[in-house]
Amino acid sequence: MNKEDVVDLAKSYAAKGFLCSESVLLSVSDGLEIRNDVIPKIATGFGAGIGGQGMVCGAISGAIMGLGLKFGRNEVEKKDDKPYWFAFEFLKRFRKEWGYVTCRELTGCDFSTEAGQKEYDDEKMWETKCREYIAAASGMAFDLIYEKHVYDSE
Repeated sequence: MNKEDVVDLAKSYAAKGFLCSESVLLSVSDGLEIRNDVIPKIATGFGAGIGGQGMVCGAISGAIMGLGLKFGRNEVEKKDDKPYWFAFEFLKRFRKEWGYVTCRELTGCDFSTEAGQKEYDDEKMWETKCREYIAAASGMAFDLIYEKHVYDSE
């Protein structure tokens, strides 16, 4: 599977009604050929900035969960890199591209208020912004996986 396939899958999941966090996690896990009953359930609570609170963008959370499928750990072992290096690197890249990492900053809406929810709906931000972040996050996750794979192969 290539980057375009992963991005297209993320867009497809979003079009079917999956949340941002679920769409990205599903596409990354598909790209890694990992199937598990907890995917996408584990990502559901991260939508709209963790439970609709506008915190970390759900697309980012889904990407970091997906990256954890590849780079996460099951055992504690001492290494030079911090175990969460992939999350740090992903956040750095996303922030460089979009300027922010929180749902509230990316959309400009405060989901904890009726006015913020109304603005989100009225401005059709799911279609105009969120799906763009979903595509970007899934593509960036793929890039990170591919770069690390190539680096490790050398």
